[in-house]
Amino acid sequence: MARLHHTVTVAALDRSWFEECAALLLDVVESTRTGPGGTLLEGGEPVPGVRLVRGRHLRAGARYTVTQAPAPPAPGRAPQAPAGTLTVGIREWRRSTAIAVEQRVASAEAAGRVTLRLRTPDRPSGLEAACTLRSPAGGFLQRISGRARCDLAAWWAAVAAPPGALPAARPPVSARARHPLGRADLSITVRPAGDGARRTGAEAPEAGARKAGKDARKAGAEAWEAAGVGAWEVGVLVTVRGRALLRPPAALALLLFRIPLKRAFRQGIEEAAARWNEVVDAGLPSPGELRAEFTEAVATRNPGDPGPG
Repeated sequence: MARLHHTVTVAALDRSWFEECAALLLDVVESTRTGPGGTLLEGGEPVPGVRLVRGRHLRAGARYTVTQAPAPPAPGRAPQAPAGTLTVGIREWRRSTAIAVEQRVASAEAAGRVTLRLRTPDRPSGLEAACTLRSPAGGFLQRISGRARCDLAAWWAAVAAPPGALPAARPPVSARARHPLGRADLSITVRPAGDGARRTGAEAPEAGARKAGKDARKAGAEAWEAAGVGAWEVGVLVTVRGRALLRPPAALALLLFRIPLKRAFRQGIEEAAARWNEVVDAGLPSPGELRAEFTEAVATRNPGDPGPG
């Protein structure tokens, strides 16, 4: 079994901004209408490639097809084949309780199903996801499944906890992926940066790296506090293990590649945190600006697509 852990400090996100943006984006979706010509935005602009094929628009049982134009070819390469048509179904659509959608994938590369469920959409309290994917060519090793859970209510409670408060029994974000060769588990914890909470030795890397990382996180938190912006300390834990008879060879492979694996893991987390901080530090758009950007992106998706008609 391999156990990878890393902690980063990131700029905090304002809860009211997040919830207002989520509500506005849902307003855009609910302002659309469907007809013989396809799906239209509130202003009459077509949504290219999206068609209602069964049921009532944005009601349980509704089903849509979503087609996409091929991605622009890289210089010197042949054009790519068009992506397979996606089928999206509405399982539940009640903004006061939950929105649940199911996406069926069928292409030359993969086939399967992805489901998403958002609790209390008007003020999101949780997101759940599940997927099963396999290769159309078949084969024992060419399939994977997974589940993920993000408890937004627990996340906001954790970032608002007083200094020294004990962490919740369950992490606010968790996920599990299963493959015939093994299983991977992910958990993400969060707390206000610089609250003085103690980390366990099992979670910490080598002493020198721990001190350097702690100093960097403290400096980042102090900089955001000086600018009037809060900061979060986010811990990411991943465990990987083989399954059944494959455990011994999987354990050997993980042992041999332990150092480069940990290095790549830390680098990936640091890069993700840096991108997050860059976006937040640059200034987030207002909810109204985000709504306008989202509407424009929907209307111009797949510019090579001829659109409904």
